[in-house]
Amino acid sequence: MVDTQGRAVREAVGIFHSEENLQAAIDDLLTNGFDRADLSLLASDEAVREKLGHGFTSVTELEDNTAVPTTAYIATESLGDAQGSVIGGLIYVGALAALIPIVASGGAISAAVLATTIAGGTGGVIGKAIARVLGQRHADHIESQLRKGGLLLWVRTWDESDENRAIRILTRYSGDDVHVHGLPDEQQALEAHYATNAVGDAKLHYRGEIYVRSNDREYYAFGKVFPSEDEIKAYIDRRIYLELMHTQFNDHHIDPERALADPSGIFETPDKLMATTMPDNIKIELLKRWAFDERELEIASDEGMPEPRSGDRLQEINLAISEIETGH
Repeated sequence: MVDTQGRAVREAVGIFHSEENLQAAIDDLLTNGFDRADLSLLASDEAVREKLGHGFTSVTELEDNTAVPTTAYIATESLGDAQGSVIGGLIYVGALAALIPIVASGGAISAAVLATTIAGGTGGVIGKAIARVLGQRHADHIESQLRKGGLLLWVRTWDESDENRAIRILTRYSGDDVHVHGLPDEQQALEAHYATNAVGDAKLHYRGEIYVRSNDREYYAFGKVFPSEDEIKAYIDRRIYLELMHTQFNDHHIDPERALADPSGIFETPDKLMATTMPDNIKIELLKRWAFDERELEIASDEGMPEPRSGDRLQEINLAISEIETGH
């Protein structure tokens, strides 16, 4: 699979043995230039069994299987915060009407709503009851993966710089079997499948891009299958942003690969980067990558490695990020 610039799109993958280490790695990835849409976690055992036609005994069987169903990353705090979650919003808007599709789905959520309603609970009380059930489902999902070898995290990488940063971050938080693999070049087979299984007017449009919806309630574009429409739209958003970034680099006569891999080598100081006319979101991405490199140098220095560095550079970078984010 290749992106619109003709580069191979690859993924870094690692296995974690605690939710704390997984979350720490994700936080570091998001802080250092990766987008939420670049991260994927393993879907439920039921989804894996339905998609692959069989279960699995170890997550190592799945780490390089590009057919395995994945799910988008959702912050764990959202699972326990009824008022801040989508579930909370669903309960508060429409009250009983909003409960109908949830109760109709049956299972533990339906039981929670019924029990809370009998007890006289409404609004936020019901929302919190559902959030508790979702939190328990999350805990059960985590425990199931840990019993089968660990928690899988995939990180979509767009260039060699992304690959190197992802590997270092995943390894830093005790990720096992950290490596990068290419996404499959099976576009013809996938396109044939989705052409055969497409529903009615299956070609959909978003921001000038076309994607396909199938009878399997999946979405397909760019040689990749997505489990939800939100995920494919997030992917398109990321592609468009990266295209904008490369256009900006070319307009400023900057080597894109070098800028992303080594911002300090291009701009020398954060002030010189800030003085460019590039959009703020691109400046922030470069500054975050630069900050990551500086923290790596700090770690090397702490471990006694003779790495040259400026003790004030990281502070300058953080001040520049703060200046953009606060507007002053």
